[in-house]
Amino acid sequence: MKCIDLNLWERLKLIFIPQREKRYLFKESNHVNIAVNGDGDVKKICIVLMAGALMIGLISGCTENGPENIGKVDTDSDGYNDTVDPFPSDPTEWTDSDGDGVGDNSDAFPLDPSETKDTDGDGVGDSSDAFPLDSTEWEDSDGDGVGDNADYYPYDATRWEQPPPDTFLLAAEPFLDKLDLQDSELQAYANSILTGCDASNPECFVNTLYRFILLNYTCLPTPLNNASIQTPQQTIAKKEGTCEDLSILLCSLLSNIGLTSYLVFTDTHVYAMVTDVTADSLWNVAELSLIRHVEDLFGEPVFQEYQQTYSLPSTAVLYAGGEEGKTFADIIEYMTIEYDIQSDQEVTLFVVPTWADYFAFQNGDFANFTAIDQWNLTNATGTIPQMSTFGGIMLYNGDMQAATVTVDLSFSFQASFYKTYNRNTLTVYETWGKNAVLLDTTLDDFGFPGHDAMVVGIKKAIDPLTKQYVTLS
Repeated sequence: MKCIDLNLWERLKLIFIPQREKRYLFKESNHVNIAVNGDGDVKKICIVLMAGALMIGLISGCTENGPENIGKVDTDSDGYNDTVDPFPSDPTEWTDSDGDGVGDNSDAFPLDPSETKDTDGDGVGDSSDAFPLDSTEWEDSDGDGVGDNADYYPYDATRWEQPPPDTFLLAAEPFLDKLDLQDSELQAYANSILTGCDASNPECFVNTLYRFILLNYTCLPTPLNNASIQTPQQTIAKKEGTCEDLSILLCSLLSNIGLTSYLVFTDTHVYAMVTDVTADSLWNVAELSLIRHVEDLFGEPVFQEYQQTYSLPSTAVLYAGGEEGKTFADIIEYMTIEYDIQSDQEVTLFVVPTWADYFAFQNGDFANFTAIDQWNLTNATGTIPQMSTFGGIMLYNGDMQAATVTVDLSFSFQASFYKTYNRNTLTVYETWGKNAVLLDTTLDDFGFPGHDAMVVGIKKAIDPLTKQYVTLS
């Protein structure tokens, strides 16, 4: 706004304008022409209306410090007017985003009103940092004065130092690393083996997988400390491995079908172990599988029955027993024969040790004929106990007339494995509150889960997931 100068007298006269002239003045615009001295000169004055009152500025002219320039003051010359600068006297600051009284340029946490400094530069404000001068620590959960990063037991105020290295864990780690506890291919492989097992019978799963390993994989007797440990997949591909490799494979297969399994270490060997089994159920399925293996090797059932009526001619011989050349070898320990014989005339019963004795008698070669026992009978029931060879019985009709003979015979074969592998050698351990059995892959084809009569020394079972371990006793 531009204003024309008025001399002092004119400015004073203007101040004392009579009331009626003031009323006239209000009716005019901001720039009015007023005759002051009657001389016809028209003077222009500035009129400002504030707070409902009319103020007349007696101004010699409009200066640069007029009202329109008040908001443009920048005391610290930082480019921000004092009206918007929360730090008008500090040229280094002009914003305080979090309103904590510290400018954003100096505030390490400009959006956090509770923090302004991070002395150690660890990203945690001093107010929250339990160790404001240590960039490696910022929290002490248990309040023991040792930061969580350095505290081996961050939630135990009574201790903080790392215990000395566990030599057992160090030795076990390479074997644990080879376990594969969740693998779809291993799961499918295990399920392909488990045909004929009821899903409600975990003992069947354990026995079937274990005996499959014994019968189909070769255990290489490589010393424990010199072994090049294989993965389960490598062992499957080779069909062989150290007994440690086979234990790793077995433990992995059991885990992949949902059974809890562990590795067990002694000073010289590594075994597998499985939990949640019942000893009696386990022995029942194990015994049945061992018997079937015996029958496969022996070529005959371990229990056989014969019921027949014969017409036995004069001087004829009826033989029931082993075939020529067939022996028990190491498969059968002994044979028991139960008999019930009914004849319409007297016949002679011979117990012979081999098929050859039958032929010798049949051919009249009595010099080479051996009878374990003999007696004459018409009606007889009894037992021939524990024959150690695969012989049998002969019925000889020495009469001149034919004899009608009815025989009811039962042959029972006692498998040799019972001398070593039997219910009494099945050992159950209680591990972490559950029943557990060892799975020893060093056993022969007649081994069964739970047999650890040959395992010597201290046995430590380790959980492959938690790395916790216990000593078995």
